Amino acid sequence: MSVRSDVARMTAYTLELRSAEVKLNQNESPFDFPAELKQQVLERVAKRSWNIYPDFEAISLRGAIASSFSPLPATRGEGSGVRGFTPDNILVGNGSNELLAAAIGAFVGPGTPVVFPRPTFTLYEKLVTIAGGLPVPIEFEPDSGLLPLDAMLNAISEYQGAIVIVCSPNNPTGGVLPRGGLEKLLSTGATVLFDRAYGDFANDELPPLDDRLVTFSTFSKAWGLAALRVGWLASTAANCREIRKVKLPYSLNIISEAIAEIALQNREVRDRNVASIISERARVYEALRAIPRITVFPTAANFITFRTERPLFEELCARGILVRDVSAYPRLAKCLRVSIGSREQNDRFLDAMGDLT
Repeated sequence: MSVRSDVARMTAYTLELRSAEVKLNQNESPFDFPAELKQQVLERVAKRSWNIYPDFEAISLRGAIASSFSPLPATRGEGSGVRGFTPDNILVGNGSNELLAAAIGAFVGPGTPVVFPRPTFTLYEKLVTIAGGLPVPIEFEPDSGLLPLDAMLNAISEYQGAIVIVCSPNNPTGGVLPRGGLEKLLSTGATVLFDRAYGDFANDELPPLDDRLVTFSTFSKAWGLAALRVGWLASTAANCREIRKVKLPYSLNIISEAIAEIALQNREVRDRNVASIISERARVYEALRAIPRITVFPTAANFITFRTERPLFEELCARGILVRDVSAYPRLAKCLRVSIGSREQNDRFLDAMGDLT
């Protein structure tokens, strides 16, 4: 079997399997979906014939998403003057990762330059490489809490036809684009793939439609539905038509579709949980800052990344606390990332950090 040389050189995106009493390593919500809403899902799905494929177009869920979000009017392109979305502006998939892969497949070809900050979600560079694109990473120091907007703008001007991928708040650093940053990126004429997986924790607004913008969202984080794998993207109808050509068919099952629709009907559950996570984030952040020999990075996400003077990952594991070791990322030597859990989980983590440092 002949495997492409660039693929052979890559490492797989993976995660070491470990068990722990306190699991704070994957940016999951500490709040499970309410039992009464789970029961509604089961009752709805039980009435559905399981021998029949899901709706090919996922019209019901796309419509529910479109009616649930109302961005400000767009100022450029096809979406100009449009308030809110229609189902034609929405695609859904098996997590936002599938949709990111489809969008990269639609917009990135051999030699296409793709600008992104680094460190960031490592899957971006892998998908660009698989598509044959030219990765253009913009290295930055994460301690300011801001992404390197000026350096990204310079790279866009240098590489004709560049595509931009940006995650704000950024994983794994927690930093964000400076105010007005997305608008400045779009003003260059570059196509921007904007990943707002953690946007709910930054109290951001869904950006308006633009010919050169594709926005990715997920039900995994703020909505607490990581096990269901439901993601969605918003863009102009023209962009959605092209991305749909690359996306796999039938990538969502009827259970995932049903639970996403019921979640949208009970948005107050998400809002309450997000408010709790943001409050706990502030408490954990200040507590970590008070610990000597710890450098804490500013964050607008549901996690905190910090640098320690000595390795602590295994010692935390020995105490039943699993965090994410991100020290292999560029510029994140000796760094760990901890998800914001329940108050009890966070207390366990902070107590261990106090003992170990």
